[in-house]
Amino acid sequence: MEPMTQKAGGDRAAVSIITGFLGSGKTTLIAALLRQPEMQGTAVIVNELGAVGIDDAIIAEATDERNVLLLKNGCLCCTAGDDLIQTLWRLARRSAGPPPRRILIETTGLADPVPLLLRLMGDPRLRDAIRLDAVVATVDGLNGLANLDDQPVAVNQAAVADRRLITKTDLAEPRQIDGLTQRLSELNPGAEIRTVSHGDIHASRVFGVSLYDPERRRAQLARWLDLDRYRSQMPHSHSGGRATIQASPGPAHGASIRTWLIEQPDALDWNILSPRIGQIIASHGAALLRVKGVIWTTGDPRPLVIHGVQRLFHSPVRIERWPGAPRTSIVVIGDDGAGAGTAAELLAEALRAAASQRIPSAAAYANSL
Repeated sequence: MEPMTQKAGGDRAAVSIITGFLGSGKTTLIAALLRQPEMQGTAVIVNELGAVGIDDAIIAEATDERNVLLLKNGCLCCTAGDDLIQTLWRLARRSAGPPPRRILIETTGLADPVPLLLRLMGDPRLRDAIRLDAVVATVDGLNGLANLDDQPVAVNQAAVADRRLITKTDLAEPRQIDGLTQRLSELNPGAEIRTVSHGDIHASRVFGVSLYDPERRRAQLARWLDLDRYRSQMPHSHSGGRATIQASPGPAHGASIRTWLIEQPDALDWNILSPRIGQIIASHGAALLRVKGVIWTTGDPRPLVIHGVQRLFHSPVRIERWPGAPRTSIVVIGDDGAGAGTAAELLAEALRAAASQRIPSAAAYANSL
């Protein structure tokens, strides 16, 4: 993986995914957000499985109906994916009037956001037209715990999101909200959790999680990765050499989704590390829901940012400055039962090898995969 230099993102539409299980309040949230002045110039793509759309009609009442598009009779994670890419391209490059500044994609309640992320990150037509801003998951304050216990797709929705919004807080008991907050923290300690009733939340508290800040026209690494939150909420750690791994406890029920934070304080040889990361992704990528990280390399003082979903990774990008002291930090969100924990351990070993400029023998490394 060859590093790239950061590209300006101010002229690309900021795309956010609004996910969440059935009845969790996605449409209510979007309709309320669109009434805010900050959301002017926003287009919305609504995905519904039925032949007649309902959510798009509700959303259209809150904004210009010409900016609401309906994808019917197919889930974005499968049959409707190609239609989505074409729709995004037409929106971002339309000549009849200004293109949207922001695009919201509302998924169906049964959609896994991971395949959608893969489509958005992997299509070459979209790289210069859009930038991924945030994955936002609405979680039902009344039924969220039961959904996380019984519905694997609800677990994935909450685990990969940058922001989780607990809805219906006017109806749920405080103990329900507390229990749901705890469960969401176990899934992904680093993603923010906020409460909302009837969609009443300011847009600035929902969006603006991307690496690139269009107002300041520069990368905001601390905002994108939020390492302090991970470090403070993931007490379970062990180390070998200089690399350390902190792991979330994982949910007490149901799916085995967990989060790992892998850190190395020493500068790394990218020529050693890069092929090792490639091998780990090839062997264990199916278990990795999302990987985000910043790497301190020898020979270049600028941070190197990586971001991937399963086996698809963006080309590493160099950005201009560190928010604090240089340090390699990689966040892994994945299915422990499918091998994500093994991938995290192998990543830690790869960091140790790249820090000491020690290359394990090919046979020994192949046997560890």
